[in-house]
Amino acid sequence: MTGPDDSKSDWENNFYWSFYELSNGNIINLHYTQNLKKNKFIDDEFDFYYTNYELNNGKKISYKFGDAKGHDLNSMSKEFFQWFESKPPYHQIKDPKYPTKDEEKCIKDFFLKHVEINKKTNTIYLNN
Repeated sequence: MTGPDDSKSDWENNFYWSFYELSNGNIINLHYTQNLKKNKFIDDEFDFYYTNYELNNGKKISYKFGDAKGHDLNSMSKEFFQWFESKPPYHQIKDPKYPTKDEEKCIKDFFLKHVEINKKTNTIYLNN
């Protein structure tokens, strides 16, 4: 996903989402953004979020890995947008929590070592 759509802008923002299940059972979404100006890399951002929420009304929303494979664009898109569209507005989340610094470091290290931008991949399993 990219933005802005305004073709007059010198800026381009590339958005990438990926999901990680840690050995402690937490599933975390990484929202990675690349910022480019005139097609030149300027900087990037790593934002981390848990994928389970309890809403103020008591409803619980939780992401579970599906069966989509990297080569199946339709299934990947369907699974992603089911998750994306289920995300509640922040003000509806009861007691929002964020990943710990150790969880963020673990995911960022893995991302930088194993994930190739613009390459769709199947689930990668690592055992210690």
